[in-house]
Amino acid sequence: MGKRELLLILGFVIVGSLVYVLTAPQRDAGREGFSLGRIIDEIRREARGRPASAEITTSDSHPVPASVSELRVNLGTTQITIVGEKREDIASELHVVSNGYDDAEAKSLAGQVALTLEPAGPSMMARISYPRPGSQRARLTLRVPSRLTVQFEPTQTRLEVSGVAAVDHKSARGETIFRQIPGRVTATHRGGELTVEDVGSVRLSTRGSDLRLMRVHGEVILQVQAGEVRAAELGGPVDLTATDAEVTIEKLEKTRGPVRIASVEGDLTLRGLATEARIDGRATDMNIGIAKAAPIAIFNTDSAGRVQITPPPGAFTIDAVAADARIVAPDDLRVHVAASQAGGTHTERLSAQIHGGGPTITIRTTRGEIRIGPPGGADGR
Repeated sequence: MGKRELLLILGFVIVGSLVYVLTAPQRDAGREGFSLGRIIDEIRREARGRPASAEITTSDSHPVPASVSELRVNLGTTQITIVGEKREDIASELHVVSNGYDDAEAKSLAGQVALTLEPAGPSMMARISYPRPGSQRARLTLRVPSRLTVQFEPTQTRLEVSGVAAVDHKSARGETIFRQIPGRVTATHRGGELTVEDVGSVRLSTRGSDLRLMRVHGEVILQVQAGEVRAAELGGPVDLTATDAEVTIEKLEKTRGPVRIASVEGDLTLRGLATEARIDGRATDMNIGIAKAAPIAIFNTDSAGRVQITPPPGAFTIDAVAADARIVAPDDLRVHVAASQAGGTHTERLSAQIHGGGPTITIRTTRGEIRIGPPGGADGR
């Protein structure tokens, strides 16, 4: 018998063994067998995968000592909803989906997903443990005392928080929502949608995020890299640094305190500006609607980005200089434009007191056109 015949026989043996492993009836769960039999069972189970699925929902109540002032959440990829209420305990509802080799195992694995809530000094610690076999997905809802501040370890799935005292999130990814929080929302967010509405103040750092910011009653501090920002009804001072981002802030008529914005290689739109402001841009297209005369300084240097403003109604002073660019203005303002040439650079300057003068609007651009429209009324359009 040659080598070829031996290889053929060996191949038939291997194929026959695999067919047996995949098709033989499963060994009784409680029956002992030889080690080889148990190994074959395990190989068969792995080959078949975990086609079964089971869901379990459990509810519980967890006492919260009066000395506890914060909830610390470390739940990884668990989808989380936290609602602050007038209560003294924490009510939890945990919904788990697990796979398994069969229905019984899937249900058993789902039941092994455990939520732990325990006090640790001034904090309540929230954790979830998962069994090693199979794959589980969890969705958790916590109803907590509204007096608590909530602190998060990194999350990667949908998160919604409302009605608590304040929020501090170290690192969020994916859809994240914070609503009706009277204190400060501090968060770092990467990718996906971030919605913040009706809160006391914010300090946010985002990268590649789609930020929606509404009704912030106090200070707003934003650091934005890429992505988009749409904000409205900001009540306190605004400090925004943006790079390669599209930023639109509307309904600024009631904003108190100064507005400070630095934008690099992006788009910036402000509507209803009515307070002191300093806006620095580089390679940024700006569209600034001013609702009320105030000391406003706009700088856009080393850039082909255009600055377009809608001046306020009433009295104000304008001081605009475009280096290596031009100023476009209505006829009643255009008559005040003076042009000069020096060192090969064409410069245009507009300096005028409108309706007797008032707070000064200062604009400086380099290689970027300045466009001044007619007064736009209260909304600055």
